[in-house]
Amino acid sequence: MSLALPISNLEIASPAWTVTSTPELIRFNLGQQEILKIFSQPIANKMQGMCRFERRFEKLLPLFRGLILLGKPATLSLIYDFDRAQVFFTFSQSESQEVERFFNRVIDLLKKEVRFKQILEKVIENNRRYQAEQALLHSSLHRVIWD
Repeated sequence: MSLALPISNLEIASPAWTVTSTPELIRFNLGQQEILKIFSQPIANKMQGMCRFERRFEKLLPLFRGLILLGKPATLSLIYDFDRAQVFFTFSQSESQEVERFFNRVIDLLKKEVRFKQILEKVIENNRRYQAEQALLHSSLHRVIWD
């Protein structure tokens, strides 16, 4: 993290100052669809960040929360914002690898859930088409018998 102060002739040129830092950005995709973005940055001996679900995937936040509650690392603290489909988190930098592995497992499960729902949607659509075709066939056969 760098601190930039505008100074001119040993005086503060303006009361404004800025803190600049580049947070780490991790994107989780399924094919071409972006599911989730995770931003994080170090602050003192902690890491803080935010997970944000992209449009059409907000409905995964309750599942995400449930998976997190199954066994999160001790220093991982989360605050959920269900209205904006995002989660704020902090954890000790000493647990960075453990938290990263944990988030990867949760994200893998979310990806599997999304894939499952996509396949299930196709199966249901195919079943509806099959039933419509069967109804048409039945209707056609019924007319032929009675004509």
